[in-house]
Amino acid sequence: MTTADDVIQSFESTFADKTPLPDSLVFQWLKKAIARYSMEIDDLTFDVETKEFSEDLDQYVIDTMAEYMHQYYQERYYSLVNKRVSIVTKELSIDGNNGSKTSAKNELDAIKYNAKQSETYRLYIGGVINARLVFNNT
Repeated sequence: MTTADDVIQSFESTFADKTPLPDSLVFQWLKKAIARYSMEIDDLTFDVETKEFSEDLDQYVIDTMAEYMHQYYQERYYSLVNKRVSIVTKELSIDGNNGSKTSAKNELDAIKYNAKQSETYRLYIGGVINARLVFNNT
């Protein structure tokens, strides 16, 4: 069975971050990626208690969900960069971003493009539109 850790490892291999991301945030991105994949490409069943999928997923599916998670990460980073303070006056302009906004925006656009290409390819193959997250209430 494919586990949440398999997808998270693929996601974490796509970038380098100086500070560790909270596990709860990464897991939230995973659930969003599963729902998006299920809605746009093909049906997936994931048990949030055991953190396992109902079947073994091929690497393409794992990498596609990791790409979605990377997009959520980049959207968060872009939001952070946009919130940094810039001071602009008649004689002085101080921008603490040093091109970070443009760089972050370009990376976000590239990630969205790659995710869209993955969706288009998978839809070409064919898919079912359905999403199921399973909660064990034991």
